[in-house]
Amino acid sequence: MKKNIKQLNDTKVRALIGSTAALILLISVFLLVYGIYGWAFITTEPIKNYKADLYDKASENAEGGGVVFFGDSLTEMYELDEHYPDLKVFNRGISGDTTDHMLKRLKGNVTALKPNVVVFLGGCNDLRHGAQEDVVLENISNIIATLKSELDGVKVIVQSLYPINTRNDGIFKNMPGECTVEKLESVNAGIAALCEEYGVTFVNMYPLLASSAGDIRPELVLPDGLHLRPNGYDLVTKTLRPFLDAALSA
Repeated sequence: MKKNIKQLNDTKVRALIGSTAALILLISVFLLVYGIYGWAFITTEPIKNYKADLYDKASENAEGGGVVFFGDSLTEMYELDEHYPDLKVFNRGISGDTTDHMLKRLKGNVTALKPNVVVFLGGCNDLRHGAQEDVVLENISNIIATLKSELDGVKVIVQSLYPINTRNDGIFKNMPGECTVEKLESVNAGIAALCEEYGVTFVNMYPLLASSAGDIRPELVLPDGLHLRPNGYDLVTKTLRPFLDAALSA
């Protein structure tokens, strides 16, 4: 009887140790991922809507003017205060966002701030999830048109889509989704044409960040093949800053 009780207790102890080890591992993984991405690694629709609502509320109490960066995770993870300490900047990026969702939150998140300049980047998530190129371009067209109609005198800067690692493997092999170099380059050509049509500024980041094969340069990107390392953002800032200065002084 005592032997059976001891065996039962040993089983419970082993189970407790196993559960504790699994919990510690889970917490460690969470902290590691959070340390890299912040809350940008959660891309569910409820979280995206929650962030959009928070931006709406923040816009209600914010002073007008300044520069709004509007986009997806590449924008959300962009440490704007560090890169533009002398400018009044607002980050309105939401990880996992598509241009459909950006259109829905455009007025509350962006135009409500009455900014002097809007820097837009979006469309890669659309392609990753199988959206047609013409749909992405139509949404971007509507975003530009809305900004120009809602904000008198606003300066709009539209970035090209950034390159990504379309040949990822391992745990990140599904990150590119249905996005290809050809689709990125095709949409970028369409974005350039839209910018010319609307008379807004187009900044082609693609050749700056891409390797000769068309994928993103490995030294600029995190292991997921999509999000930039700090040196990648340094390069983006160095490229964008003259366009921002010109827009703000116009």
